[in-house]
Amino acid sequence: MNKMKVQILAAAVVAAVFSSCGGSNGGGEKSVNNGTFPMVNPPSYINDQEQAVKYIAKNFWDDFFKIGLDGKEKAGAVHGVDSLAFLNSFGMYAQLATMVGAQTMESPMAELFHNLDSLALAGERKPLLKVMEQMEHYFFDPNSPVLDEEMYLRALDGILACKSLQDVDKMQYEYQHRLCSLNRAGTPAADFKFEEMKGNKGSLYGIKGDYTLIFFNNPGCHACGEILETIVNSPVAEKFTSGKVKVLAMYIDEDMEAWRENRGKFPKEWIYAHDHKMILRDNNIYGLRAIPSLYLLDKEKRVILKDAPVGKVISYLQQQTI
Repeated sequence: MNKMKVQILAAAVVAAVFSSCGGSNGGGEKSVNNGTFPMVNPPSYINDQEQAVKYIAKNFWDDFFKIGLDGKEKAGAVHGVDSLAFLNSFGMYAQLATMVGAQTMESPMAELFHNLDSLALAGERKPLLKVMEQMEHYFFDPNSPVLDEEMYLRALDGILACKSLQDVDKMQYEYQHRLCSLNRAGTPAADFKFEEMKGNKGSLYGIKGDYTLIFFNNPGCHACGEILETIVNSPVAEKFTSGKVKVLAMYIDEDMEAWRENRGKFPKEWIYAHDHKMILRDNNIYGLRAIPSLYLLDKEKRVILKDAPVGKVISYLQQQTI
């Protein structure tokens, strides 16, 4: 976890929570209503911002279910899952969850979906469907600023365990689960072959370097150009041209003329290649859902960052002594 990021967002979140309730309640049980969504407060014994963020993330939904599960009132009606307050609160939850990490959120996520499933089985299905929708929006949408497939895998595990959902309802989530399970962080990246401009053939595992960055891109792609510019002008730009970080600029479509014309935009030190076997587009190897996409691998080709924002790649490499 980026310590500076933790401190900045933690301060903002904790300040918002405490200012809205006039301070902690001491036990972490009383909640403050953020519009129509009950906000959990960290107990008074937690005075470290990082721990406070972790507490809020793990217990974010506690008071939401205290109303809905006692049989007296319906959680969806009370908390307004269609309301702006709910959507804003979910946005905060997504940011906090991403900060503390998928491993920390695994058990709370399972509990969340168990409780949502209980509501659905009792006849209140809307909260489950709304949370499923927002989980996909924040953690699986390629354009989300908090895209996190590891986090979404935890959500998918919860969704697929729901007894209130029919098998046909789960089909798209089973497919998403398979995509997210490809090339997970900490696992060996799938190997593939490529061809360079002059016809030279190579493979991912044939690239030698302390790190390898796979930059899936398309000619004429505006976002690809922005990433390229960001890397070239970054504080670690030298690492990308010195060989310390090998860059494989990979094209997976079939417009060879556009691909050749685009070569001049990329540093000459980078490996500029295309998928001459045309096997990467079928989503069985990398599950590419959008271009551009960045994968950072270590020396042994284990995945460090999967489909990561360029800022996250640069931040990681800044912290490495290479």
